[in-house]
Amino acid sequence: MNLKTLIAAAALASAASLSFAATPDPIQLLPTGPGSFAGSFVQAVDGLFIDTFSFIPDSFSGRVSVTLTSLSGPVSFFTASLNGQDFSFFPELGLPDFSFQALVSSDTPLTLTVFGAVVDSNGNPNGPGSYGGSVTAAVPEPQTWALLLAGLAGIAFAARRPRRVKV
Repeated sequence: MNLKTLIAAAALASAASLSFAATPDPIQLLPTGPGSFAGSFVQAVDGLFIDTFSFIPDSFSGRVSVTLTSLSGPVSFFTASLNGQDFSFFPELGLPDFSFQALVSSDTPLTLTVFGAVVDSNGNPNGPGSYGGSVTAAVPEPQTWALLLAGLAGIAFAARRPRRVKV
């Protein structure tokens, strides 16, 4: 067996360990207050993984905050995507959680995709592990929109009003 064949076989074996788990059931975001929702999940993984989560309610407009935490393994996160907005993880010393925020609109279902690996003591993607996530969504209330529009109207009125200069 020559070296090229051996390298190709090793690459194929490592690619085969990429774990595409079955799509989990949608995660219920429960109301936590006026205009805010929250939900959490725990996901078991093995080696390299790509997980996709969907949420109920499946669409709304507002700010969504996501935090991913390694529970066992340890799990290393590389990137995450929330409704097509990509976020990369560059861990800082003492900050193992992967957190980000995004503004989403109601025209597409809320979907979170997470890419990472469970690493062994040598830093190689290998072995079982798990991670958890929490999602918080804040939907602006009608009063907030009304206040925003009133403020914009006030600014427009002030900008259009002629200024009188005393001589």
